[in-house]
Amino acid sequence: MSINEAEVRAFLHAQPQWLYEHAAEFNLRPIESKILSFHQGKMQVMQRKTEKMASQLIQMLGDADANHTLMTKFMAFSQHLLTVNTLAQWQRAVRDGLKDEFALSNYILKIVTDIPKNVRVPATLLAEDKIKAIGKKLTAPECGVIPVAAFLELLPAQPRLESFLQLPLRWEGQTLAILIIGHEDEKHFAPDMATEWVTAMADNMAAVLARLLKLVR
Repeated sequence: MSINEAEVRAFLHAQPQWLYEHAAEFNLRPIESKILSFHQGKMQVMQRKTEKMASQLIQMLGDADANHTLMTKFMAFSQHLLTVNTLAQWQRAVRDGLKDEFALSNYILKIVTDIPKNVRVPATLLAEDKIKAIGKKLTAPECGVIPVAAFLELLPAQPRLESFLQLPLRWEGQTLAILIIGHEDEKHFAPDMATEWVTAMADNMAAVLARLLKLVR
């Protein structure tokens, strides 16, 4: 196999330490200052790698702590739902969970499915036909998207809300209710926000709601 001069030079530029490591084989004696410079450079590279690894580790630990905190909040929210036996209690459990665990107080919660005649529903949970029609079309969480005007009209005018989470409460393929949450911080509900946890939270709310609406056989 033949190697031309350009390939040798390219290799040595890419792997400068090779020549120093194999200098004795070629009766070479590198200049001490260059050896020192090489070792200094190697130490700097190692230091940068170590700093990068430390930064990544700190980020990983921070993410783990944040995920643990978030999981604890969602579990605490679900615990609010465990003991409810009426729709009024369910409504209060959702309110208290949002307020206590996530400091969220600007929201609307409406039932959009047909309600059996033998079920008593707080008036504030009832939705107009227009809201029902729009709400039933919401089939997955939407973050950052400004809700339709009909939803915005139900949210408080103050404080000024800049970001939104639109959460359908779905059970067996149908949307039973909608939870629309607004926040003053435009980045709080970002379009690229992960929705696994809020989807699980919505599933829990919907399961309890289905039982209270006597949809569970």
